[in-house]
Amino acid sequence: MVAVPKNVESLCEIKIGKEPHELNIRVPLDIPTPVCPVELAHRLVQHHNIPIYLHQELSDKLQKYIKNVTEGYFQQQDKQAIQALKSGKIDIATVASYWSNRNLQVKSHNESEGSGSEQLAHMYHSLVHSPSVVNLLGLEHSMTQAMTSLVALKEDNIKSLRQRQSMEMSEAVSAVGNGLSDDDINNLATRQLEDSQLTEVQWESTISALKEEQMREFKNFVTESFSGKEVTTPVSPKDFVMGSSDVVIAEAEITLEESFTIHLGAQMKQMHNIRLLAADALQLCKYQSHDHGDIPPQRIQTSMSLYSHNLNGLVLLVDDRINTYTDIKHEFSCVCRRSTEFHFPDLEDQLECIRDLVPQAVQWRRDHPPTHYDSDEDPQPPPQIPQHLKAGDFYLSRHSNLADVHTVFHMIVDDTLRSGDINSRHPVILGLRNVLKVACLSDITTLTVPLLLTNNMSEEMTISWCQKRAELVYKCVKGFMMEMSSWGGAEMKNMQFLVPKDISMELFQTLASMLPSIFRVSNPLVIKS
Repeated sequence: MVAVPKNVESLCEIKIGKEPHELNIRVPLDIPTPVCPVELAHRLVQHHNIPIYLHQELSDKLQKYIKNVTEGYFQQQDKQAIQALKSGKIDIATVASYWSNRNLQVKSHNESEGSGSEQLAHMYHSLVHSPSVVNLLGLEHSMTQAMTSLVALKEDNIKSLRQRQSMEMSEAVSAVGNGLSDDDINNLATRQLEDSQLTEVQWESTISALKEEQMREFKNFVTESFSGKEVTTPVSPKDFVMGSSDVVIAEAEITLEESFTIHLGAQMKQMHNIRLLAADALQLCKYQSHDHGDIPPQRIQTSMSLYSHNLNGLVLLVDDRINTYTDIKHEFSCVCRRSTEFHFPDLEDQLECIRDLVPQAVQWRRDHPPTHYDSDEDPQPPPQIPQHLKAGDFYLSRHSNLADVHTVFHMIVDDTLRSGDINSRHPVILGLRNVLKVACLSDITTLTVPLLLTNNMSEEMTISWCQKRAELVYKCVKGFMMEMSSWGGAEMKNMQFLVPKDISMELFQTLASMLPSIFRVSNPLVIKS
């Protein structure tokens, strides 16, 4: 360990002014000193009532004195250190080891900082707003095609295996008593299960290998392009890349939509765009293109706004189980898996972190039960605290590989939404308010909300039921948007209301006609001369 020399005290003596009004200044200083000469001169002028016009001269002489004395101090320290080395008082090996370890610490810190997600995000944001954007998006598109084709092959292989096993099991069951016993059926079921698991593991291993390779190629491409090197777009291995005809990209679907421009606010009115859209929620997550060889335009828009203050959010209605195995959660997971996530953890990894945080949220609810202040009635027992997420709760996932969505709000819903008697105090409606608040504070300026609070149409959803539900959501969202000015954060520029794609044209027009009467629509003023 190298000893750090201590400061020494020096008495600064300087003269300022001209005779007969010359002043002698004596100031004790520690050398080396962290004191700013200009600040020290100002303090001396104030404390000793020195004329202000002498401040500059005092400051210059203090600065010159401190510089000369400090240089002499370090020169003396250097001479003593060299003399100690010559006399053997300091071990050269100890000094070399000390500075070698310091160098390794600095190098390790720089490498960890340079390879972090923030550094990659900075480089990616710079490249996507530069002429290199064409090569960068071309690389992403080619990798998406490779991953999509591989996932499609896996799904086809698993489907064929299940069909073959189903036929084999049906034939075996029909032959029970004619040469086959129940033990044979059990053994067949066990063997089929093992084959299915083995096939699943093999495909997952292949997909994981491709994902790791694409991550490595992507980071290398971004790093080298940012440093100014001329790099060619890497091509994935031929074993993974299928023909363009094998790549499954969602074709553009015809949707019903209506757009409005509104003004909200009590005094300072803000302009917003309101859009009513009839489509599947996952349709907003899939890249749509008529030509599989071209880069989808949604990829360009999503990439350029990925690290910006104009993000897109989607409210996805799910059950209270945090997994990717059932209903729309499984379909959403399949959409995410069709392309490699380069900027955030995979969906399953994000959900795993959320599952670890749920017990903390449940414990917080237990420690902070709701308080009732109504003294006219007997106090009611506190409601039972659920052991899991309840209706109105939501968790977030971040994505860079979806078409028109950066953030997904997974909103927990239950069967009470099937009733037509819900009001503005329903947990899901209050959950929407929290969604808007989080979006406002997180630079999400485009948000898509399911208008009817359902993913699909059902028999009980009559025209009157849909009108009543739409009116409730319209009015509540309008009130929440008017509160935004008190929340701070970003302004909600675009609000999209989503209805199921199988809605009738008549009902869609009815819901669209309700918007101008509930929101303040911006209409042009026509003046006749």
